[in-house]
Amino acid sequence: MSPSTPTVPTPSAAVEFDVAIVGAGPAGAAAALEFGGRGVRVAIIEKAVPPRYKTCGGGVLRRAMSLLPVDVREAIERECLVAELVHHSPNLRFECRRSQPIVSMVMRDRFDHVLVTAAQHQGAQLFAGTTVTDVTFTRDRVRLATNAGEINARFVIAADGVNSIVARKTGRPALRGVVPALECEVTLVDHAMVPFMVAARFDFGLVPAGYGWVFPKRNHLSIGVGTTHRGAANLPQHYQRYLEQLGISDIRHEERHGYMIPCRPRARMFEVPRVLFAGDAAGLADPVTAEGITGGILSGQLAARAILAADFDDEAVRRMYQKTLDAALLSELRIARWLAWVVFDCPRLRAALFNRHGQRMSELMTQIVTGETSYSAAVRRPGHYWKLLRAA
Repeated sequence: MSPSTPTVPTPSAAVEFDVAIVGAGPAGAAAALEFGGRGVRVAIIEKAVPPRYKTCGGGVLRRAMSLLPVDVREAIERECLVAELVHHSPNLRFECRRSQPIVSMVMRDRFDHVLVTAAQHQGAQLFAGTTVTDVTFTRDRVRLATNAGEINARFVIAADGVNSIVARKTGRPALRGVVPALECEVTLVDHAMVPFMVAARFDFGLVPAGYGWVFPKRNHLSIGVGTTHRGAANLPQHYQRYLEQLGISDIRHEERHGYMIPCRPRARMFEVPRVLFAGDAAGLADPVTAEGITGGILSGQLAARAILAADFDDEAVRRMYQKTLDAALLSELRIARWLAWVVFDCPRLRAALFNRHGQRMSELMTQIVTGETSYSAAVRRPGHYWKLLRAA
């Protein structure tokens, strides 16, 4: 059977694994890859049949790319060495350039499929078109009821997205800080595409408490708007206004997709026996950028490493995962939430900061998304955000 071919459990008998990963996105695939070559029986359970369309801007930051243990170049549609940050009210524009890609542009169906296929090559078994319907527990196993039969595992990594069925079935509180976004795949006449095909563009001040973006792909643009405010955000109206600001009118083809982004970690997610939450299911998107691929990859890897290092001991695994996730990611997200409040909820302060320190702050944000520095380092070191805020 080829690595990309899914398998389906038989209804008549339960299938046994060491680890069952629910969800075949970056978090689930990264976890599966971490187990590769270690003699661990791994199942990846995915409700769709890969490759499947995934609503997402498709911008993979360099800090995320640096985490990947496999070559994903075949999934990259365009690499952007330039980030363009535009601030409306005041009207300011900044460019940040690097010798290596700041953002690698992908379509998520191909990107995710490359990662999952690599995990299959390393021994993971993919159950595609398989939906988890219930989660129950025995003394040393988690039982996953699915539409095709029962799958049992010593541990489950729940990487099944913002609407995680594993979270619901295990009684976890609903995610907080889930915010809306509108993503559009747009094709223009060739000459109209040219000005947008070099830089990853971000516009602040047009969408209330949010931003717009233009990501160039191979033959089209991914254009989107998002807000940090929940509720009726009227994103289609803001999207149309954004197109007008960009000077885009003659659209050949357009596909619109709405989705939700979880920008606050899930409460009580370390309390479920033999279950570790990762990626969007854990609420790990960056509150400043609303980017979740980095947190997905990192949390999937840390979940797998905790299982291996603690030798499948439930309490030790969950304790280690919480400790390592806090050190590597949760502490960073706490700082990012404070910065997001400044950027999105304090427009006058933001305007003052970018009037006085715009290029400097843009460069620092670029350093964060490339992995050259971190949020925690940015607020600790002289000359970084803390001093900039004091000077505003």
